[in-house]
Amino acid sequence: ELIELQCDDGLRGKFRITTPLQFWSSLAASGTFPALVSGALRIASLFGSTYACEQLFSKMKTTKSKTRSELSDQRLTDVLLLSSTKIEPNLDDLCGRHQHQSSH
Repeated sequence: ELIELQCDDGLRGKFRITTPLQFWSSLAASGTFPALVSGALRIASLFGSTYACEQLFSKMKTTKSKTRSELSDQRLTDVLLLSSTKIEPNLDDLCGRHQHQSSH
C-alpha cells in the first residue's frame, strides 16, 4: 500500500494542498489503503491527545503558582474548564440580564 501511495501523483498533489489529517480522512472515506489509513489515524490521535494534556497541565501550572497556592481544587478545576473550552460567552447577553448598581 505504501509503494502504491507514493507512486500516485494525484494523491501526492492532494497531500501537498491539504492538512495531513484531511488527507488521511479523505483516504479513509474512500476506502483505499485501509492498513495505511488505520495506522496513520492511530498515530495522529496519539499526538493530539498528548498535546491537549500537556496544554492543560501548562495552564494549571500557570494558574496555580506559588502566589496563588491557596486556590482550592474545585476553583482550579473551574478555572481550567473555562480556560480550555472553545465556547465563547455572550457577554452582552449576560450583562443585560443583571441590574447594574447605580451610583450613590
